[in-house]
Amino acid sequence: MLGAAAAIDRDLRELGRRPGDAALLERLAVHGLELLDPLEAYLASDLPIAVLEGYEALFKRVLRQELAAGEVTGAAARRLAAFQLRVGLLLKYKTYAVKASSPLGYSIFLQNPAEGFSFQRHVSHKTEVFHILDVHPGGFVFLCSYQRWARIYERERFAAWLAGGGPDPDYDRCRFAAAPGDVFILDRLGVVHTVVGCALEEFATVSTDMVERLHDQNEGRTVPPELSRANVLERLHALRTPAESRLVAGPARRPRSTPLPPREIPGGERTVLADSFVSASLYRVAPRAETGLLLDPRRTVSLYVRSGLGRIAIGTPAELERIAAPGFAVAPTELLIVPPGIGYVLANETNTPCEVVEHKIQPEIALV
Repeated sequence: MLGAAAAIDRDLRELGRRPGDAALLERLAVHGLELLDPLEAYLASDLPIAVLEGYEALFKRVLRQELAAGEVTGAAARRLAAFQLRVGLLLKYKTYAVKASSPLGYSIFLQNPAEGFSFQRHVSHKTEVFHILDVHPGGFVFLCSYQRWARIYERERFAAWLAGGGPDPDYDRCRFAAAPGDVFILDRLGVVHTVVGCALEEFATVSTDMVERLHDQNEGRTVPPELSRANVLERLHALRTPAESRLVAGPARRPRSTPLPPREIPGGERTVLADSFVSASLYRVAPRAETGLLLDPRRTVSLYVRSGLGRIAIGTPAELERIAAPGFAVAPTELLIVPPGIGYVLANETNTPCEVVEHKIQPEIALV
């Protein structure tokens, strides 16, 4: 008879062959936090998207169980944070981009020039915020109502427009020329959208695709073989936060642009990109400074380090009142997660600013 560790190893290997097997996921999830160590290698590996998302679904199940059990202790929160810190962003290789994501809905997309998402709409559950970080020549965002799309879409005509075959007023009026710092909020289901030719961060309600593809220009393409964890991390290291951000709304021909200025906080400044169905913020911690206690009683937090070196202390408010609060040294491209009700403090231990991106979402929404 197999011991517990051997049974977990066997079932994890089998999950790679049957990533959507509900009975297998249920059998594994019973082990709870004991799954973290053996699961780590799978989540940190270069795997086909369907296989990786099978392991991601298992981790989300464990998270859901842990958070549903009641108040999370500081020790359990640090165990989860340390696990996510070791795993890092989950790397999903697509034909047109790399998606580097958190299980809770924060992602960075590194799109190829002139390539991007299919033209799609969400029909259930998923809504999102796009923050454009960099733009290849000709990069754009496309937004239109489904009712308009149904009136104007003609497959061959649309494909010709998308391939650069010349202006088309019907489609041009839905096309926003993208610029670094642009923020687009998709807070309604059914909006037809894409982003093409950009590096962007997405703050979404869930981490996996939940779309109806209406025009898929990527169909039939293959994933470039040169993609690997090493070169993706190098590209993520090179990304910089735009000098300023602005909310873009209204018609594409006459868009409204509303500045999103940073606000002073203890230890630095915070720029709020959105705060509704998700909260999306950027913290810039001053040299040799730290923020006050940050805590959300209802939402789970993803913290992604964009630049700089620092320390993130995680624990209950009582633990964080201690002089030597427990924490983690962090560096660019690293990711931590923090359960609801657990506090965190961002500290900069260098002479240059440290930037941390914050995504907050209720776990019952993210962990479907």
